Amino acid sequence: MRILAIGINVRHIACSAFRAGHEVFAADCFCDLDLERCARQTAQIPREVSPVCVSDYVERFHPHAVVLGPGFEEARVSGIPVLNNGAEIAARVSDKLRLAGWLEANGFPAINTRSGPDGLEFPFLVKPRKGAGGVGCRMVTSAADLDWTDDLIAQEYVSGKPASVSVIGNGREARAVAANEQLVGEAWAGAEGFRYAGSITPLAEERCRMMKMAEEIVAGLGLVGSNGVDFLLTPEGPVVVEVNARFQGSLDTVEMSAGLNIFQAHLESFAGDLPGRSCPHGTAGRAIIYARRDLEIHEDLRPIGDWITDVPRPGSRICRGEPILSILAEGRSRGEVYSMLKERAAEIYKRIA
Repeated sequence: MRILAIGINVRHIACSAFRAGHEVFAADCFCDLDLERCARQTAQIPREVSPVCVSDYVERFHPHAVVLGPGFEEARVSGIPVLNNGAEIAARVSDKLRLAGWLEANGFPAINTRSGPDGLEFPFLVKPRKGAGGVGCRMVTSAADLDWTDDLIAQEYVSGKPASVSVIGNGREARAVAANEQLVGEAWAGAEGFRYAGSITPLAEERCRMMKMAEEIVAGLGLVGSNGVDFLLTPEGPVVVEVNARFQGSLDTVEMSAGLNIFQAHLESFAGDLPGRSCPHGTAGRAIIYARRDLEIHEDLRPIGDWITDVPRPGSRICRGEPILSILAEGRSRGEVYSMLKERAAEIYKRIA
């Protein structure tokens, strides 16, 4: 099948589709070097372009179907199959305030979320009502820290270990395929605050309980394809943070650990089929490496090792706080993989210093 993957960044989706045997065309804002290994043709989308541009790339590449990646989930595309949750469903799920209300109404443990800060005790979190990756999320410790706009929500601060569950849904049922540790705000990866910095799969703690809850949530929302449910592991048990009605950044580690092709499972779910249950056969990690200063990439970084991905092109200018690339690691345990990621991150920073 000829697949067009389009979004802000689609390397992980395109490469999974390629490994599943599909002919892939990819358009995103980065057009990383390793995307060329997976896609027959690529195109770089200007960052200021709206998701309404999808039809232009459909006319250019003539795919059999479109997969909307991060940032484009609510795009409306006509005249061709779109392998995503519908735009209206995606919009409802990505609205953190509406989702919190749905979770509470359906009896799931969720974070106290409000349209304004009134009534919350300091400290609490402020974040965009719609957003991903921890961008714009910050702690408010006093009234002097509060800079409020209408596109924000306020949440009670809950301390816990960030985690997620990767789920395949068919609109009626759902099958959890992996539980993942989320790496958030890792200083060794250049991530600050609540910024998402990658994942390690599998997660051992509370795995069965979280996976069952995630299946119920994805089925209850009527979601199709690859979806993710984010949690915080607290002393009282898992608490739901948000639901991502799209492919997740943990796709690489899930495939490496579980031996499952996520894109193919995603595709088959639209015919009603769900993957069988499987056990992880190893531990895998991915870390996103962020720029600690403004920099320019002067060389092809791929010769450093086959463990780097999302590789920027020579001449790319990257601002402080933006992602440079990702690193991967596989091992026998969480500790081994985490140490390997830290060592490889240090190697990357030494190379580009």
